[in-house]
Amino acid sequence: MPALYQAHPAIVHFPIALLCLGAAVAAVRLRRSSPQWLSLAESGLLWLGTLSAWAALGFGLLAEKWAPHKPLAWEVLADHKTLGFWTCGVFSVYALFRLWATERARDADHWRAFQLCLWLAGLALLLATGQHGGRLVYDFGMGLTP
Repeated sequence: MPALYQAHPAIVHFPIALLCLGAAVAAVRLRRSSPQWLSLAESGLLWLGTLSAWAALGFGLLAEKWAPHKPLAWEVLADHKTLGFWTCGVFSVYALFRLWATERARDADHWRAFQLCLWLAGLALLLATGQHGGRLVYDFGMGLTP
């Protein structure tokens, strides 16, 4: 039976897919005449993506603790972990903001630019986190058996 930490490489693809799709829906929703269901779809994808990002981070922390280590990769691993926390944090703040804005019917046009900035910041962090994770595998061979 595989170790629990080995789920990290499979789980990380869920937040990548869900959050990228959520950003695409947000971009479509920028049109003034977008249907209301797009806002619900964006919120749903944001919440599912954020929760799956936290799950990926949790399994990543297990992998950091239990997976075989490569000393040359420790600096990249530390950056990967830091970026993971920042990514989860930004998307969590944005998800809570959308909940707050929706509850108070403040999801008006003047918030769209702010929401777009949060999407872009979160996606940039997600991309950087994934790039560091890829380096750990492809440059240092972490998680691979010799």
